[in-house]
Amino acid sequence: MGFSLSSQTAYFLWSLLMGAALGVLYDVVRAVRMAVHAGKIHVIISDILFFAVCGVLTSLFALPFNKGDVRGFILFGEAVGFLAYRLTIGAVMGKVYAFIARILRSFVQKIRKYFEKIFNYLLKAMGILLYNVNVLIDKSLKRAADNRKKKHTARQKAQRYSHKGKIYETKMHRKTANRGKKSVTRH
Repeated sequence: MGFSLSSQTAYFLWSLLMGAALGVLYDVVRAVRMAVHAGKIHVIISDILFFAVCGVLTSLFALPFNKGDVRGFILFGEAVGFLAYRLTIGAVMGKVYAFIARILRSFVQKIRKYFEKIFNYLLKAMGILLYNVNVLIDKSLKRAADNRKKKHTARQKAQRYSHKGKIYETKMHRKTANRGKKSVTRH
């Protein structure tokens, strides 16, 4: 199916606008990279994702005009629109983004330092609290162990056991029992 020159011209003009829109999208990506102070790997990954999104948007852009068929002059129009935006408004916006990114980074650093102080204070307080709780738990466990040991030794002293129907007492209990009997007989 052939296209008239006027429809191709209109399509080319729309592709120039699409290229400028992609330039705006790239500025958003660039602003985010400036704000987070991106490294090389982040830049590479974001560029790959940007070009993948551009490919999808170009395909979707070609659907209503050319039934999804992307032609060379459309790609050329998008490239010219993108470069026109980047060399004019994009250059100015890059300086604005850099200025805003510097302000945001300094603001974020101040907030980060403030939160670090609060966090460090809370960590120290938690450390002191946990240390004191640990000391209290150790003391209570030691007291409980001592009490169990005292009860165990007291039970051993007063323990009775049976063997073949006879009840026997431990030596300690017998001594206290004998003392009691002697004291009773003396009175």
